[in-house]
Amino acid sequence: MKSSYPTKHKEDNMERPHMDTLACVNPECQLFDQPGKHNLKVRKVYGQDQLRFLHCKECGEEFSERRGTALFNTKIPEAKAVSVIEHLDEGCTLTGTARLVKVAKDTVSRVLKEAGRHAKRFHDQKVQGITPQALEFAQQWSYVGERGGQLYS
Repeated sequence: MKSSYPTKHKEDNMERPHMDTLACVNPECQLFDQPGKHNLKVRKVYGQDQLRFLHCKECGEEFSERRGTALFNTKIPEAKAVSVIEHLDEGCTLTGTARLVKVAKDTVSRVLKEAGRHAKRFHDQKVQGITPQALEFAQQWSYVGERGGQLYS
């Protein structure tokens, strides 16, 4: 097994994250969420994206390098998952995204759901102690009309 990091995907030449940017995912570990502590060892490399299965020398936890990320448990190539997210970000529908990226509609839904969960966790972790003075709502396209005395959009 090679020890040169970061490694590259065979399919799309995307680099794997450097080992110094990864951290133990076990909340009970003394080195939990502390990258660069040199406590992680590669146990094996697997899958089409050459994912690393890691072992924490401190607590013994073993996990995929994708655990705790938006792509955890994604079976499609990383480049396709990123493409799904990019298409959805541009406003494509689930069906349109599935057709353009050439994946199943259920796959698009699953990637969207996991990316949303990850974004919420990231937001909740990073955005704390902020009290907004004003809120502004913007929507790229909107139609508001009246139907039987009720507004709808």
